Amino acid sequence: MSCQTGIVASSGLAAYLASNAHHADRCIKITIEDEELQLVQNRIAVGDEEADWDRNVMAVLEDDQPCYIFYRLDQKSNDGAYNYVFMSFVPIDCGVKNKMLYAATRATLKRIFGDNRIATEYLGTTKDELSLQGYKNQILSAGSSAPMTDAEKELAQVKKDEAAMRSQMSSNSATLPGLNLPATQDLLNNLEKFKKGFINYLQIKLDTESEELKLWDCANIKASELSEKIPTEEPRYHLFNFNHDYQGENMWKTVFVYSCPGYNVPVKQRMMYSSTKACFLDSLAKMDIEVAAKQEISEGDEVKEVDIFEMIHPQQHASRTHFIKPKAPSRGGRRLIRNNQ
Repeated sequence: MSCQTGIVASSGLAAYLASNAHHADRCIKITIEDEELQLVQNRIAVGDEEADWDRNVMAVLEDDQPCYIFYRLDQKSNDGAYNYVFMSFVPIDCGVKNKMLYAATRATLKRIFGDNRIATEYLGTTKDELSLQGYKNQILSAGSSAPMTDAEKELAQVKKDEAAMRSQMSSNSATLPGLNLPATQDLLNNLEKFKKGFINYLQIKLDTESEELKLWDCANIKASELSEKIPTEEPRYHLFNFNHDYQGENMWKTVFVYSCPGYNVPVKQRMMYSSTKACFLDSLAKMDIEVAAKQEISEGDEVKEVDIFEMIHPQQHASRTHFIKPKAPSRGGRRLIRNNQ
């Protein structure tokens, strides 16, 4: 049971969902721990769905700790199975990497649990939004919308979650223009030096603990030395100002390299780098740092000077072999047929 983020269901959760035991439970809490979906709590039904709601859901929520909640309703579907409310609790202060991870894993958990068992789903950033009254408000809000297909519902939910995450990920720290993750002042200063040509190489680390972009290395290097700068254990962003001659003109062109050494890198770290890359590039453009070529690699050996040159100046093939339709077989010139009669 794996998903695009690499998160898998733990053996305990898989066994629990495969059995019929969970049908007796009113409230099921699941979290992501050690890159696995883990069953944390399951609470049995005592009263009806409204009477059980707050004393179960409110009891399992923890401040600043994201989780998923499956809440069993009293109503059943046509096949006799119970319907559930699926809630994603993503507190404002739980950290950027957790917000991304829980948003990206939600669809996979739904498939593991059973999409057909989910009557309603929504995202909450505060405990009040997951209370019984919060649930009723959600139902009223959803009821005022026009009916949607399943695909439209999924797209709308994704957009809603992304908008909520963007509004949460603000910071008072120094930031790169257009990028919510804060950047250290040291990185900002060296980006200016890079732009002015004082240095031609920067290596940027995304610190998943402090959730900020940091300068890891800066130097003046040759293109042939770039491969030696690629770490073998962790992802990095690299900026290299490539000095070269082209058509009789000497020029500098900026190359962006995203290095990620395979799937031995933790899931959260891969997700953070991958999700932040486009925003980082947009921010460079706003700082007037024009990136002429981009490359994603897993090993330093993949960076070669000849490939950098080719990325910046793709070969223009003046003459290409075109398919020419062959002429029809000749039947000789037209002949006049005389009628001798």
